Amino acid sequence: MQAYLKQWSDFNQDVMVSAQKLADINTNLLKNLAQQKMDMVGIWVETTNKQIQTLTQTKRVQEVLEGETQLAAEFNQKVLNNYRSTLDVWDDAKKQLTDWTQGNLKTAEKWKPWL
Repeated sequence: MQAYLKQWSDFNQDVMVSAQKLADINTNLLKNLAQQKMDMVGIWVETTNKQIQTLTQTKRVQEVLEGETQLAAEFNQKVLNNYRSTLDVWDDAKKQLTDWTQGNLKTAEKWKPWL
């Protein structure tokens, strides 16, 4: 009976460790995605400020068009960079989840004869 309780306790400990690792992966993912979202908001605010500045400081229509064209190009580049960074965040989370799953499979093999 004592051996059975010890096995059950060890099994529960492994489950709790695994659950904590999963929670950490999810927390880091959400934190990184929130940062990416905040970066995107920053891009929008910065571009809007530059657009207002362009519209208020230029006197000719040609200058406005040139400024808007330049702003659009800068905005597109920044959004593309943010998108790439976001893909890196997802890729890292995928790698962490793959490692977590493989680790759990190894742990499950340890418990296979008992379960």
